[in-house]
Amino acid sequence: MLWIAVALPLLSLEAVKPLIPLPDGSSAQRNRCEPRGNASPSRAAESAAEARCYALADHAHILLPDAAALHAGVQRGHSRSSAVALAPGLELLSADAARETQAFEAIALALLTYTPKVSLADAHTLLLEVGSGLRLFGGLRALLSRVSATVAEFGYTARIACAPTAWGAWLLAQARADRQGRRWHVMKDASLIRVLDRLPVSLLPVAQVHRDAFRHVGCATLADLRQLPRSGVVRRFGSGILDLLAQAYGTRPDPRESFRAPASFHAQLELPSRVDNADALLFAARRLLVQLAGWLSAHHAALSGYTLLLEHELASRHAPKTSSLKVAWAVPSRDAEHLIWLLREKLNQTVLAAPVIELKLIADQIAEYAGQSDTLFPMPESDGESIARLLERLSARLGPENVLQMSVQDDHRPERAMRVEAYQAQAFSRKKRSQAKARPRIKADKTWLTDELRHAAAEETRTSGAAGTETETETGTQPIPRPSASANAKTASASTAQQTSLNLPDSVLPSQPRPVWMLDQPLRLMMRDQRPVYRRPLKMLTRTERIEAGWWDGDLVERDYYVAADDRGHMFWVFRDRINGEWYLQGMFG
Repeated sequence: MLWIAVALPLLSLEAVKPLIPLPDGSSAQRNRCEPRGNASPSRAAESAAEARCYALADHAHILLPDAAALHAGVQRGHSRSSAVALAPGLELLSADAARETQAFEAIALALLTYTPKVSLADAHTLLLEVGSGLRLFGGLRALLSRVSATVAEFGYTARIACAPTAWGAWLLAQARADRQGRRWHVMKDASLIRVLDRLPVSLLPVAQVHRDAFRHVGCATLADLRQLPRSGVVRRFGSGILDLLAQAYGTRPDPRESFRAPASFHAQLELPSRVDNADALLFAARRLLVQLAGWLSAHHAALSGYTLLLEHELASRHAPKTSSLKVAWAVPSRDAEHLIWLLREKLNQTVLAAPVIELKLIADQIAEYAGQSDTLFPMPESDGESIARLLERLSARLGPENVLQMSVQDDHRPERAMRVEAYQAQAFSRKKRSQAKARPRIKADKTWLTDELRHAAAEETRTSGAAGTETETETGTQPIPRPSASANAKTASASTAQQTSLNLPDSVLPSQPRPVWMLDQPLRLMMRDQRPVYRRPLKMLTRTERIEAGWWDGDLVERDYYVAADDRGHMFWVFRDRINGEWYLQGMFG
């Protein structure tokens, strides 16, 4: 087994600290509370007064300063007045347990993308069991990088470590947060023992009185604690410390309850300030999409579209309170980067009605997801998915009205047999899936039978009808005479010939060709010497193809179609209207 520990040492402060989204998508603060080294004292004082930093404080003392406040000299335990004197731009915040828990669970939900076994531990630390998924994500180094990038989407400070045991990874993450030790990634049990023995005993999750007692007895590291008599440690500190050490070193099992994703996905984010540009809005929406990707992974589901609700600041009476932004794509996906890319393209084409102050994400198009296995050679289905991804990217970049698709309609009338409309991701996806699942067997249509086969079928029907009548008549009066052997042979040979002539191949029979270039409206043709004329007299090359349809919608057509050509070899598709007798040009062949 292998565990990754993600410690969030500043979560209590960062959960209530307003994060300012920058145009480049970074959450780092541009201003620092410390003065610049090359600036003059007056200039440094002015910059310190203008800069802003944050600290968590109670009614009298500083509890947790951020990095900028630490650079300015603010420490834990300082009084509020002393901290403000050191950093004039310091903003003091109060702890909020509800927002802290919400932020902690939001990160746990996002990390479900990498493993279903995510445990909530002490000191705002998340434990991920990733031993069985290293190969899936390309090894430990790549997985650690992806976990770090996911936590960075929230803008929180994280310290990551890994070890073969859960408590071992937890101790290494706390040591990295306190900048103690030099090695925080351990994969072998033998190395784990050596690394844990060097850690200070103050990292254990015990009360402060126990830490003072350890210091008084000269116990500085975990190795010193392990050398103490077990009976004395149990009598003075209880058996919980020894159990924790045994689980950290791997000598005792450590069963843990995993974090469970909620049955339905609901996520919203209150923005720290009014947002009126697409870049800042995308930076805030990334957090919701990362949580959505983790929720989909936990439920083995995928998404083909979602709705982003924008709550606006009521700057004027006519400004709407809320608006919606729908994002859809062809192939169901749960890749966070793909979802973010589509939202970016959608936001670039959207004009906000008013500044946005809150976001809500609604996942309303959820489908089952089946993981794809790696193959040596690409499958035909991958080509369809690639085309769908290309179309959805073009639709997101250019707009759905600028990407058109042609669809076949169930209508024999040529002008209505094909329709050109705006690209729709869900319709294209359903069409691809239906074509992949259902492959109907093609059967021959009797309307395409040749004259010989049609006459043979009619002759067989008449012969069978006459024979049946004669049999019924003779049955009522006298026995039917037994036919001779020669008659049987002739009958069998005739039946075999007719059966052979009516055994059609199980494939599509040839039909008249259709032109690629179809006119929007049929063009009426002039007549010359009983022949239709389009610039030159036309000669019919094929037999009649009759189309009668449209009686059900009031647009009845009765036409006789032909493939025609002129004396220069140009070919056309023409028809004669059987109602008025006029000739029309329907399309042209290339």
